[in-house]
Amino acid sequence: MIGKLVRHIRFDAIGIVVDHIMWSEYEGGYKVKFLKPVPHENLSSGFIEQMTGAASNFEEVTNDR
Repeated sequence: MIGKLVRHIRFDAIGIVVDHIMWSEYEGGYKVKFLKPVPHENLSSGFIEQMTGAASNFEEVTNDR
């Protein structure tokens, strides 16, 4: 999955998977670097440039979309 384009479902932001993390035998997540900074009101900078989150928060971007 590293190097694939994904979309964060909640933020509707596109990014590239730069790392894959396993929290348990069944659950994992991705570290994603977004193509454009994502506005976020709870951060001092006001933007998210990369994040680590559960794989269920992302969907793979395909040519269909």
